[in-house]
Amino acid sequence: MKAARRFAFTLLIGVFLLQTGCWSAVELNERAFARVMLIDQMEEGIELTLGFPLPNRLPSQAGGGGGGGGGNSENEPFTYVTKTSSNLADAYRQIQTDLPRRITFGQLRNIVIGRHLAENGLESFVDFMARIPNIHINANLFMTEGRVMQITKFPVLFEKFPTDILARYAKNQLTVTVTMKDLLDSLYHGGDFVVPLLVFGRQGTTEVKPDEKWMSTNGAALLRSGRLVGTLTSEESRGAMWIMGKVENTEVDVASPADGKNISFFIESAGTRIRSELSGGHIRIHITCKGDARAILSNSNINLTDPRQLRQVERALENELKERIRMTIEKVGQSRTDAFQLGRYVEWRYPRQWNSIQPEWRRRLATDVEVEPHVKIRIISFGGARKPEWNRIIPNRGATS
Repeated sequence: MKAARRFAFTLLIGVFLLQTGCWSAVELNERAFARVMLIDQMEEGIELTLGFPLPNRLPSQAGGGGGGGGGNSENEPFTYVTKTSSNLADAYRQIQTDLPRRITFGQLRNIVIGRHLAENGLESFVDFMARIPNIHINANLFMTEGRVMQITKFPVLFEKFPTDILARYAKNQLTVTVTMKDLLDSLYHGGDFVVPLLVFGRQGTTEVKPDEKWMSTNGAALLRSGRLVGTLTSEESRGAMWIMGKVENTEVDVASPADGKNISFFIESAGTRIRSELSGGHIRIHITCKGDARAILSNSNINLTDPRQLRQVERALENELKERIRMTIEKVGQSRTDAFQLGRYVEWRYPRQWNSIQPEWRRRLATDVEVEPHVKIRIISFGGARKPEWNRIIPNRGATS
């Protein structure tokens, strides 16, 4: 009898809970899911823009791809809401006041800041983001060369939502990738970091409308203590990706040691290890990069099946990547930033000495610290053609004429 009563009581409580639901929950149809956040500094104050998918338009778009313009077309399944105020919190409150649904950041995947905001400092932005408990810390961070609102004007052709394009840039390792987690982590170590740059122009797809601009990634921005102090070119940003260990798949061109003609390789399975060395007050940073290479194009007569010539090409690849890393480190040093957090490797290995090194670390990194790149590339495939196609076909054709 006791067991029967206990079972009946448990069943009654379960039915009661199923009927009442969760008292503090906000139903999905009462939420507005912010997918992208745009922030810029204007003369009037801080400009905050949130991008939302429009649930009432999603079914009509289920069978097709993205639209052909920004968020203003009545056929687009997304929209942007913008407010400007003296601070981010008030701008956010104004956006929430205008919406019939409660804003949630559970699906926020990309945050884009404007150049003017970065020049004035990210203190208020970081403070605001750190105080919102449901911000996705793995959201990707980008910076625009000009006004951040340009992002609302580029055509959405390959994805359904504009933010999905930014997510693809990061996922496919097309540029330096930085998340909010990386930003918050860097603040505890001086606030120096690197951010990928978005640029806008007329070149791109032939379907771009007269009032639209094409978007792409090009280089990166250097920030010291949360303020913009310099930029990296596209070539230098690829060196930054090697230093940060964020190279997944990339293409590298090298001049053939045999005749100076171009050979293109696809680098995969890349990895980076950083180690610090302190001896007699002198600091040396070792950056060791490894990867496998596959030949994808060759205009050279070099024979990649010959082990001796193959090793010559591998050394040429290694020297090319070493030069990229050196060039990037030199550029970062000129900006007096520790964008790659190299000081942390010294602190981890020599915590006692770090207390005296830290106050002058940025200056020493630019002038005294020796950064040595070590690159090991192994060519694992030279393709099915042992000779360049143009070199194999043209002589034969000439001999029969």
